[in-house]
Amino acid sequence: MKKLLNSTILIACLFIGAFTANAYDFKSNGIYYNINSSDGTATVTRSDDGTHYTGNVTIPAIVTHNGTTYNVTGIDSWAFNGNSELSSISIGNKVRTIGYHAFDGCTLLTSVVIPNSTETMGEGAFMGCTSLKNLTIGNTLKEVSNSAFEGCTSLISVTIPGNVETIGTSAFNGCNHLSNLTINEGVVNINSSAFRDCSILPAVRIPNTVKTIGSWAFLYCVEMETLTLGEKLQSIGYHAFDGCSHLKAVAIPNSTETLGEGAFLGCTSLENLTIGNTLKEISNSAFEGCTSLISVTIPGNVETIGTSAFNGCNHLSDLTIDEGVVNINSSAFRDCSILPAVYLPNTVKTIGSWAFLNCVEIETLTLGYSVNTIGYAAFSGCNAIKTINSCNETAPVMDNANCFTVYTTANLFIPIGSSTSYDNTNYWKNFTSITEKDMGNTGKPKIGDVDGDGQVSIADVGALIDIILKN
Repeated sequence: MKKLLNSTILIACLFIGAFTANAYDFKSNGIYYNINSSDGTATVTRSDDGTHYTGNVTIPAIVTHNGTTYNVTGIDSWAFNGNSELSSISIGNKVRTIGYHAFDGCTLLTSVVIPNSTETMGEGAFMGCTSLKNLTIGNTLKEVSNSAFEGCTSLISVTIPGNVETIGTSAFNGCNHLSNLTINEGVVNINSSAFRDCSILPAVRIPNTVKTIGSWAFLYCVEMETLTLGEKLQSIGYHAFDGCSHLKAVAIPNSTETLGEGAFLGCTSLENLTIGNTLKEISNSAFEGCTSLISVTIPGNVETIGTSAFNGCNHLSDLTIDEGVVNINSSAFRDCSILPAVYLPNTVKTIGSWAFLNCVEIETLTLGYSVNTIGYAAFSGCNAIKTINSCNETAPVMDNANCFTVYTTANLFIPIGSSTSYDNTNYWKNFTSITEKDMGNTGKPKIGDVDGDGQVSIADVGALIDIILKN
């Protein structure tokens, strides 16, 4: 039994020794290589004993071993991983592939040139190279891989050439000294978190070839002041520009069909917003907390204004909602506290709960003739309302009495012949001043009807003087 055990141990040791001996095929000038038998090329790999590469390393285009010359076409995954004393790397011009995490954690590396021969680069290839300042990407690479340069906190300038079609997830996440970014025509996809937390990046230009910007792509790029979106952009992911607190203007192009939740949430310096003619929905919280936004026009191609879309935009003083909008979801304009008037066009059918909660400066409110549902506390706290024009001959259904808080102070105007409907529908009869009037074909107040009573008269002069003195 003892003899058999000793034999087993001997065989195991021989097996382990043989396996270790074959961890790399040969070593030349301090670099370890494996031979690719399928095509007669060589790949740079790591040692089998934990020996790290140090100092300046040059990966040649060719290497000779035992009289045979090999093209060096690849760098294995993990080959230089964690080599914290590697100060420079020169990659030969025949290297086609760089494996995943190949240079991850090479914290002294200051400069990288991806040669024109390189076609693929693995995930996390240069992740955590915290001293990397200079990066050049060759003209063959199709994708900057996921997390390729994540956490390269010394990187200052990056140019993405047009041969790159995709900038991968978290490719430059956390590059918090990146101050110059050029994305050339040819790039199609900017994936999620690609430039997240690039906190001093001042300007971004998205070229016309880009179709998608992923979720969180530019999250917390807090110093970004200028953003140009390309003319073929189709989708912007959720929270893509969330927290870009210095961004001043956004023009969503006519090509954009989808806008993700919270896309521009918390862009507190945003003053100017243009929405293109293809977007169908302004997503939930899309512009929530954009406290510098002054004027917004919602074009008729937008069918739904999402939950909290403009919640807390407390400097919004000019709101235009065009014919075509159907749904105004809950809290859409909540706490837009200096909005003076609201006109909802005839296409609007539903007003969600808290939609205009605490819009304390609204004086005139017009509900188009398609409004049929008013949600809980939709206009609660809007205590400055003096005039309500409800243009639907069939009284809209209110969720409860809290929809309004001005039953005794506002003048309610309803279409001629609709008193019975309003008297028989809960909560409308709580208004103490109800007057029938001709709403016209659209329900839109007449030009010059400042006080919203449906007539242009001397009373409007007084109302206009009140507004001027107030401002």
